[in-house]
Amino acid sequence: MPTEFPAKKLLLLSTLLWAGAALAGCAGDDGLVKGPAEAIGMATTPQESKAFVRATRPDDMAFIPVGSTIPVAQLCPGPTPPPAYTPSGTSAHFATPKPIADPGEACKPRADFKGIEARLEAKQKTNEAAGNTAKALGAATTPPKPAQIPPAN
Repeated sequence: MPTEFPAKKLLLLSTLLWAGAALAGCAGDDGLVKGPAEAIGMATTPQESKAFVRATRPDDMAFIPVGSTIPVAQLCPGPTPPPAYTPSGTSAHFATPKPIADPGEACKPRADFKGIEARLEAKQKTNEAAGNTAKALGAATTPPKPAQIPPAN
């Protein structure tokens, strides 16, 4: 019993197979389709990392292994000491966290964070004021009347 494909099904099947091959060709670094696809703007190339990313992360690390730490500059001690670590819940099964950076390294000044916090709070107040203004304008505006469509008889 021979199987007959109508022309539409055959065209659809060949289009799907061609599209799948084209998309698979773009997946590799040196696919046959990727070069022409990049030339016409259909494929993308990964961007180079920013300078601060290259400086802080190793080049060859494809993932961060469990138990590894990424060095981070510590915050300078303030006038009040941090609260004591009291494990609770599931964290009670783990050891006390160790500081990430060496205590002898330079720390981030708290004044920098205070300035950032002040700017964020000012922006929050501005956004809340704009939201309240929009709410007041929306409440004062009456909804439009429905469109009058003449009956079609």
